[in-house]
Amino acid sequence: MMGTLFRQDLPFAARMLVKNPGLTTVAVLSLGLAIGANTTVFTGINALFLSPIPGVEEPSRVYNLYTTENRLASGETRAPVSFLNYRDLGEQNNIFSDLAVFLPLPVSMVREGEPEQVNAQLVSANYFRVLSVSAIRGRTFVAEEDEGLGGHPVAVVSHSFWQNRLGGDPEVVGTTLTLNSHPFTVVGVSPPGFKGTISFFGAEQIWIPLSMRNEVVPANFLNFFESRRALAFSPFGRLNPGVSASRAELAMQAIAARLEEEYPEDNEGRGVALASLSDGALGINQRNTLVLGGTVIMAIVGLVLLIACVNLANLLLARGMARSREMGIRVALGASRGRILTQLVSESVVLAGLGGAVGLLIAYWGTGVIWALRPTFVTADTLDLSLDWRVLGFTVAISLVTGLLFGLLPSIQASRPDIHEALKVNVRGSSASLTRSRLRSALVIGEVSLALITLIGSGLFLRSMNEALEVDPGFEVENLFVFFMNLASRGYGPEEGRQFYAEAIERSEATPGVVSAAYSANFPIGGGFQRTVIPEEQEGDPERRGLLSQTNIVTPNYFETVGIPLVRGRVLSDLDREDVQLAAVINEATARRYWPDVDPLGRRFRFIDEPDQYREVVGIVGNTVVTQLGEAPQPVIYLPLAQNYNPFGALNVRTASDPDALMGPVMREVQALDSQLPLTFQSTVEDILGQSLWPRRLAAQLLAAFGLLALSLAAVGIYGIMSYSTSQRTREIGIRMAVGAGQGGVLRMVVRQGMMIAGAGVLLGLVLAAGFTRFLSGLLFGVSPLDPVTFGGIALLLLGVAFLATYVPARRATRIDPMVTFRTE
Repeated sequence: MMGTLFRQDLPFAARMLVKNPGLTTVAVLSLGLAIGANTTVFTGINALFLSPIPGVEEPSRVYNLYTTENRLASGETRAPVSFLNYRDLGEQNNIFSDLAVFLPLPVSMVREGEPEQVNAQLVSANYFRVLSVSAIRGRTFVAEEDEGLGGHPVAVVSHSFWQNRLGGDPEVVGTTLTLNSHPFTVVGVSPPGFKGTISFFGAEQIWIPLSMRNEVVPANFLNFFESRRALAFSPFGRLNPGVSASRAELAMQAIAARLEEEYPEDNEGRGVALASLSDGALGINQRNTLVLGGTVIMAIVGLVLLIACVNLANLLLARGMARSREMGIRVALGASRGRILTQLVSESVVLAGLGGAVGLLIAYWGTGVIWALRPTFVTADTLDLSLDWRVLGFTVAISLVTGLLFGLLPSIQASRPDIHEALKVNVRGSSASLTRSRLRSALVIGEVSLALITLIGSGLFLRSMNEALEVDPGFEVENLFVFFMNLASRGYGPEEGRQFYAEAIERSEATPGVVSAAYSANFPIGGGFQRTVIPEEQEGDPERRGLLSQTNIVTPNYFETVGIPLVRGRVLSDLDREDVQLAAVINEATARRYWPDVDPLGRRFRFIDEPDQYREVVGIVGNTVVTQLGEAPQPVIYLPLAQNYNPFGALNVRTASDPDALMGPVMREVQALDSQLPLTFQSTVEDILGQSLWPRRLAAQLLAAFGLLALSLAAVGIYGIMSYSTSQRTREIGIRMAVGAGQGGVLRMVVRQGMMIAGAGVLLGLVLAAGFTRFLSGLLFGVSPLDPVTFGGIALLLLGVAFLATYVPARRATRIDPMVTFRTE
């Protein structure tokens, strides 16, 4: 019966909306913007949190394993697993059907004579079997391909790699790829969309079996496979039937405890934690921050939608007043209240449906615009932001809920008219009119408070962004560019590698416009390898365990080139050779961590995996940003390249002017040394810093846009109620002016009424915002969640907008001609 009534009412509702094009246009645009904002944000959340990894069967049964470690320099608590611990965990458990492991690494590929760097993953042969991923062409790896080092030069490529790099060749199986100067035979292609278990991996991937590690892993990192200290590998496993995740974690923790007891020097303080495949896909330690950030943005756009609903509810209340006579006649003729309610709700649903359609169009456009703002290191196929069935279902659901939300209250009001009052010619001043006026005022108070919460949240993020931009990174950012080299991909040994770096620096510095150049294992920002440090005076002290610190291998002129100031002692020099005392330069954070009460200069330390190789601290430099702006100062230890060869790293080039103009000439000079060596990740350091702020900047931009939308909707709402209430008081204002009230008095009266409503909304909003913003503390940098500047500034801004929205109809009211009013009445 109800469905039949709706089918009858929907066409009638559409005709009624066509007869009111102004109301329909305002309603559809308001809803479209609000629903579009919600759909746009949900599209990102769907891609990050809700979409399963393509091709994986029963992903809920697959869990990642992590090392729990409380000694990481950055304060994180979970890390990858050492290879030896992975093997023991796999052999000693009966919880998982099998454990697989992978290690991401870049490799050089030469095609048609041109070198390029591609993304690869070194994996155990059971990698695809544990995930239950089958090849769409050829096969995946077999168990035998884990055995016999160097004996299985085979590879599986992703569907995107096959299509984009290999031209979709139907005879791809059997094709030979030259990776790190070694031939590999393609034996299979993964399913479309599958790129591994990490969401932020690029879609173009190559998988190589562990048995080929000597061919693709730099020689000085091959010891990772024999060290329990090296936390570099990412294992995962599929749970046996009937085993819960909690039981599995307890079992693996018991094995970890045994390994800690068996290998105390390497595993002291280390445990094991599990995370679902979907949780681990967002990174080891990033998921909680991403969830919190997504929740905050979704809450903000939800508030924007509520503001739009309140606006439209007020609009429909006003329209209900205009139709009160119509509804009274319908009731007088025998229409039931339920029948009228159904008709009015149908009109709201039609409006919401149209708004949802517009919202989808806005989301389609908005998602593309937002994704275009991503940094260059995030490729276009990193995330699937298509409007899939989840997004479409969300939009339909939110449209229906919105239609009921903004339409139900006005429909209830309009469906119970006072027949006696409604049939009068003039219904102004009736009790029903007064009740609705109070209801409309209450809705505007709620709208202003919601807008204030939205604006304060947006303002805090903008202030946080500005604070982050003001942070001193600790080095000179301007006129500096970098690019990456991987000599291991070309088989360079230590002597050849050092000679290559020296010639690359010499050629770079000989380029006109270049001030200086230097090698470093790490980019100026982005982090690097962490190693456990044991100060000499703490040897044998059971109360003082080694802590993990960032390390960077550099050439002597690195500090001058990058612009890191020397605090005390000296920087590294050409005298720090292999045949002399091992030297190190530390930053101030390292000095405070290891030698808080003594002078670090002249002190010695070793790394835990080098029992007899003590290094002497010869200098202290200033702290620099390691991973991201706004972080607490992290310990960094700088080692000379002459004493610590590294086969890959960055060339840092300081220029006298625009670095973009010199990047090409310098890279051509270095490329001339080896035409088959890929030079990658070229960028100015200013751009790298900007990329590190990308998530924070995107959130600030989104919230600023949503805050502006909320402010606009609130202004429209206040203007609407004041215009309507002023029109309802035409006779009263005319009488006041007829008996001597001046225009100024009328203006103050109307403005005072509007500002009282806005002021009540601001006060309520401040109280609610104080409770809401305390959840933002983990996402803000340098700004308190109760920042008085933001709270006070936003409150004044909203009151100013409210004044303008009130002043216009008030000014119009002062132009009322009393004689015209009396004739009309």
